[in-house]
Amino acid sequence: MPTTPQDDLSDGDLERSASFQTFAAGSRARFGDEAGRWLDALPDLLRDVGARWALELVEPGTSDGTRYLIDAARAGERVTLEATYPDGWWPETTRAFETWKGEATPRLLEHDARGVRLLERAEPGTSLRGEPDERASLVEAAEVCERLWIPDPGGITPVATEVRDWASTLESRHIRVGRPFDRELVRGAVDLLATLGPTQGERLLLHGDLRLRSMVLANGRRVALDPQPLVGEPAFDAASLLRDAPEELIVDVDGGRERVRLRFEVLTEHLGCDPGRLRGWAFATSIDHAVWCCEQGDQALGATVAEVARMIRTLEV
Repeated sequence: MPTTPQDDLSDGDLERSASFQTFAAGSRARFGDEAGRWLDALPDLLRDVGARWALELVEPGTSDGTRYLIDAARAGERVTLEATYPDGWWPETTRAFETWKGEATPRLLEHDARGVRLLERAEPGTSLRGEPDERASLVEAAEVCERLWIPDPGGITPVATEVRDWASTLESRHIRVGRPFDRELVRGAVDLLATLGPTQGERLLLHGDLRLRSMVLANGRRVALDPQPLVGEPAFDAASLLRDAPEELIVDVDGGRERVRLRFEVLTEHLGCDPGRLRGWAFATSIDHAVWCCEQGDQALGATVAEVARMIRTLEV
C-alpha cells in the first residue's frame, strides 16, 4: 500500500537502507564533508518536498551511486523522485531538463534547488542495450539525438571548457595511477583534446554521456536518461555511442573491431558527423575514461577501455 513520505522516511528507515548507504558513500567520496551535511538533512528535505508536491511513495529507494531514486505517485501518475548532491552541475542539469521539455528526456515536473527533482517515470523503461540488431538500435538512438541536440539555452558549460581541463591534467593523472597503458596513447589524446575543443562548429545542447542502455521507452517515446549536459558539437556526444559497452567489445577482439566499424558507419551516416572528428573525440574521451577507471581502482576496466581506444584509432576516415 502506498505511503506518504512522512510515514516512509521516519525513524531512520532511510539511513538504514542499503541503497541509501550506497548513495551516501558515493556522495561523501565525491564531495566530502559538505555532502555529509547535506545527507544528514536529506530525510527532512524529502519529507518536505513530498508534502509540498503531494506525493505517495510506491517503492523503497534505489541508487546508482550518484543519485537516490524513489518511485512515487502523484494524482495517479507514476513519477520518480530524484535526489543528488547539488554541486555546480545540478542547476545546469535542471536547466537542460527545462529546455528539453520532455521531448528527449523524461519530463521535469518539479525541482528544489537543495538537490531534488521530480521527473516523469520512464515506463516501461525498455533499453536499447542488448537488442539483437545493434544497427537498428543505433538508428533509433540517432533519432533521439536529433531531439536532444537543440540550440544552446545559455548557462550550460561548453565542451571546450571541460576538455581544456582534461587536456591539462590527463598526463599527470596517468602518471599518478601508475601508467597502466602506453604513454603514447595519453599524449595522442591530449593533442586531440587540445585541437578538437577550440575548433568545434555548431554548438548545441548535448546529453553528455550517451549510452544505448540510457535510451529507454517512456510512455510511447524513446528518451535519454541521466543527462550530464554540455554545449558543443554533436560529434562529441556521438563519440560516447561509438565507444559504448567496452567490456563486450574485447570478448572477441575481431568481432569487437567489426562492431566499432559498424557503429562508426551508422553514426556518420545518420548523424552527419565529420568522420575524423567523431573518431578523434571517441579516441580521446576513451583514454580520459580509461584513466578515470584506474583512479576508481578498476585497473581491469581501464585496460579494457584503453584497448577499445586502440580499436577506434585504427578506423579509416
